[in-house]
Order: sequence, then structure tokens, then C-alpha cells
Amino acid sequence: MREGWGAKLRKLRLQAGMKQQTLAEILQISQGYLSRLEAEQIRPRGDVLRRIEGLLGAPEQISLLDQVMLTVRLSPHMLCLIEGESPFKLLASSEGNKSGLSPFRPCREHEPLVHPALTSFMEGVRTLSALKQDGAVAGAAGHIWHCQPPAKPGAMRSIHTPVGTGPDRYMWHTVTIAISETEFARTEGQWGGRITLESQSKLGAALGGASCACGQVTDR
Repeated sequence: MREGWGAKLRKLRLQAGMKQQTLAEILQISQGYLSRLEAEQIRPRGDVLRRIEGLLGAPEQISLLDQVMLTVRLSPHMLCLIEGESPFKLLASSEGNKSGLSPFRPCREHEPLVHPALTSFMEGVRTLSALKQDGAVAGAAGHIWHCQPPAKPGAMRSIHTPVGTGPDRYMWHTVTIAISETEFARTEGQWGGRITLESQSKLGAALGGASCACGQVTDR
């Protein structure tokens, strides 16, 4: 690699709006190792060298999965990527989930999505995963639920879209907004329950027309 490759790697990362941790995960190295690479304190070898050369030579070759993860992590809204089967690990979490108003804030990436505030949410995820395993879920699915203590109680609506990650493997791309109790009751009536397998276009319209802004939690 030509001299100055560390600076080029850093420039690529900044142009893509990536944090060091995000690029480190794409390169499959630690954040500390990447920091030393960008400072040109060390030189990469083997597979790491080939991955860096690939990014510098053709940054558009970042895989679709990496792009999806990057998009989720940079979002100011409540977005998650969740493993499609037990133990349902949180694969990526957005900037929006760092807000004190997000019930996902206590959850950590690469750990099972288990928290008292998300009990109702995870019941829905498990139900949808079972339905998908039975072939009943082909596209996006809707889910309304209540955030529970210790987070601030409130009604929520999530749209879950399965994203393939390999043969017979997938993850849920999940976007969540807070809604009013009136909206919750109306949606439950329209769906005939708290889960729907309606078309993605209808769900997208429903999500965009929510009565509460993203990140706001309404008292029950």
C-alpha cells in the first residue's frame, strides 16, 4: 500500500459518516487496532490487509449487510437489527436508542435482547419468528406493544422486516415509534389484534402517519 494509506482509511471512514467502532466491525478488528492503523503506528497483514485494500480500492464493495448495519447505527430514530432466532441477540442499535426516552437504551449489541421494559416487545418478536419459521411471514409485519417499567410506560408500534443473512438465516430490521393510547386502541381494532402481516406499503403508511413523533413516550 502506498504511504499515507492510514490517512486514506480515516478519510473513507469520515466520508461514510462511520464511527471507528463501525468500520472496525466491517474489517473484523478491534477499535483500538483500527485507531493504531489510522495513525499508521502499525501495518496490517493477511486478511486484514486484503480487506483494507479492498475498501480503499472499491469502497462501494462494502457488503449490503454492512451497509444495512451502518444505516441502522447512524439513524436518529429507534431502529434495531435483531437476530431472527433464539437467543435473539441485538445485532445493531441506532443513535436514537441512546436517548433516555428509548426503551432499547439499556440493551447492548451482541447480547440477547432481554430487559424488563421489553417483555411485551419480545413476546411479539418471538411470535413473528415462529410464524416466519412456519412460512407465514413473507415481508414486513406490524406489532403494537407497551413499554414497561423500569422504562417510562407507553404505547409503541414496531414494523419488523426480515433481512436474509445467509442460507435459512435472517435478522429483523425493526423500526419503533411511540404512539398514543388512542392510536394503540385504533390500531388494535384495525388489525384485529396486536400483530399484523399486512403489506409493507400499508405498514409504512401507518408508521409514517403515527400521531406521536419518533422517540417520544406517552404516559399510559
